[in-house]
Amino acid sequence: MYNHHRNIQTGVSQMALRIAPKILVVDDHDAFRRMLTKALRLSRYRVVQADNGRTCLFVARQEQPDIILLDLMMSTQDGFATCRQLRADPTTSHIPILVVSACLESHVRTKILTAGASAFLEKPFSTSELEKHIEALVWRRAPASIPLQLSPALA
Repeated sequence: MYNHHRNIQTGVSQMALRIAPKILVVDDHDAFRRMLTKALRLSRYRVVQADNGRTCLFVARQEQPDIILLDLMMSTQDGFATCRQLRADPTTSHIPILVVSACLESHVRTKILTAGASAFLEKPFSTSELEKHIEALVWRRAPASIPLQLSPALA
């Protein structure tokens, strides 16, 4: 016999387990930020945005995202300073930070990891590559192939 009540409960519990992570996208280039936001929303993520480091700090405190995608080279406050401030603030220090930047030479990678970034991804990248990194950091578990891709300077 069909148990309607049980199916509703199962559906609700499955939906609760699938709440999409909230991502804070921080980049001072409007076109890139909008494009990335659109791609992430199409992938069913919840997205909030900031156009500079100072705004990032405010939005991160207010929104408590599951992960921050942070550009390094921004006009108002660069990603290095923003990363250090996020790590120093008890209300944001737990949030994973994925640096997405075109400028990721080995000395820059070392510097950003020292500043407190969780990982980095060099622009340009595919949406599927970005999603793998997001999932690995949000769920604090990475498939065996991810760690070396996240930080080749440490391999």
